[in-house]
Amino acid sequence: MTHPLGEAFAHPGLARAHVLNTLHVDAEVDADQLVAALDDLYGGYGHRRAYVERADTGARLAPELRRRGWHVERNVIMARRRPRDREPEPGLARETDRATHRLVDAATVREEPSGQDEDVVRELVEMRRLLAAAVPIARWFVGGAGDVDAAVTTLYSDGAVAQLEDVVTLRAHRGRGLARATLSLALDATAEIGAALVFLVADADDWPKDLYGRLGFDAVGSAWGFTRIAVPAAG
Repeated sequence: MTHPLGEAFAHPGLARAHVLNTLHVDAEVDADQLVAALDDLYGGYGHRRAYVERADTGARLAPELRRRGWHVERNVIMARRRPRDREPEPGLARETDRATHRLVDAATVREEPSGQDEDVVRELVEMRRLLAAAVPIARWFVGGAGDVDAAVTTLYSDGAVAQLEDVVTLRAHRGRGLARATLSLALDATAEIGAALVFLVADADDWPKDLYGRLGFDAVGSAWGFTRIAVPAAG
């Protein structure tokens, strides 16, 4: 729904899927105003989350919200502008169906701190199903190490714009070229679709953005995510 600070999204049925329960902010705001707005919107939830799309506003909010105990994440938006530096090792990745992808996706979620709760795993996997259902084109890719499917990448597109998302490899299988292989296959699919713009969103403080750079992506913008968890639900 439209909100004075931007646009508020809510999905009570998947309350722990933070992406579906977020205030997207495109207005000037201070920390007190933002926290008050989130408390008003998400009083029945166990978290608060804002995604600030103006880089300058996010940078200004970050020190104060971090001081208050919020998790602060700076994202870099990257668009593909160049060919990849080299081809992946052949045979490591394949396009697959949603059901196969879902199994690997769930396994990667279980490796996250929140993935110890099977209800959280279920909600996050269901969230991704809903996101795929909301776009005209969704395609799924997995990377394999021996007989183990261990890496995933998802492609969302409307035909003109394509986003690569959920790029994850199981920890025990990292460093084997699986992420490069699945991403490269997904990039080939964007060319097949004819997408004029291909982009992804990366954590500015984590290493995968360097791999994306080698695959031809350049930083074109940034945004900030602010999350507070373990907020007692009202009621």
